[in-house]
Amino acid sequence: MNEFPLVSVITPVYNGAEYLEGLIQSVLQQDYPNIEHLIIDDGSQDDGSTLKILQKYNHLRWWSRENKGQYETMNEGILAAQGEVVCFVSADDVLSPGAITSAMEFLACHPNYDGVFGITNYIDKRSKIRPYLVPFRKAPLSFYPFFAHISHCSFYVRLSSLKKHRLFFDQSLRYVGDYDWMIRIHKSHLRIGRIDRELSRVRIHDDQASQKYQDASRLETRKVVRAHRINRALRFLLLLVYKMQVWMWKIFVQ
Repeated sequence: MNEFPLVSVITPVYNGAEYLEGLIQSVLQQDYPNIEHLIIDDGSQDDGSTLKILQKYNHLRWWSRENKGQYETMNEGILAAQGEVVCFVSADDVLSPGAITSAMEFLACHPNYDGVFGITNYIDKRSKIRPYLVPFRKAPLSFYPFFAHISHCSFYVRLSSLKKHRLFFDQSLRYVGDYDWMIRIHKSHLRIGRIDRELSRVRIHDDQASQKYQDASRLETRKVVRAHRINRALRFLLLLVYKMQVWMWKIFVQ
């Protein structure tokens, strides 16, 4: 058995030149010795800026093709990945130092687990830590359908488990395919552990889809909630608790 199983970090990118190099560097600086960084350029239209960055790094596995959309690109990554474990990291996010080692140490100690997740923190466009209260971020995976508290960039899962249970992203979704994906992972009864440490940082900026298309994203979220028959009353109550805690945090802590 390989002492250091290969880990595939999968990155879909579209017009990602502004932040992509920061992500690549955060993967390069990991202390884990066996990483495949797979980047799929989803038809970027930025005068070749994204391609110029990709061409600088010989260690990458990458290719470019016509635009197909985020979730079809992520599925392409699942099919192309060579690692035993995969993690999806967007082009504008970064891995925290030692993240992959922490995830793989957990999985080595728990060989019967399918995956593990850790804490995600948030940064602004200048990479400065952005205070952002997430009251339920240490909750187990079973909590996810009611409050999406796990970011896929802090989630490591065995590739064989994804393929066995046919856990690909729903390509009919445009904005919340990762929310639907994690719900289906939970419903498939995969064993998922938790690490009480930061594994990644998500960048919050005006150009990301979740910020630009908030109304469309909310509508799609409702569609997923209905499709999975999630208890909407309980979900509403938890969201209300979250908003109250954020309100109190802003008044008494910030």
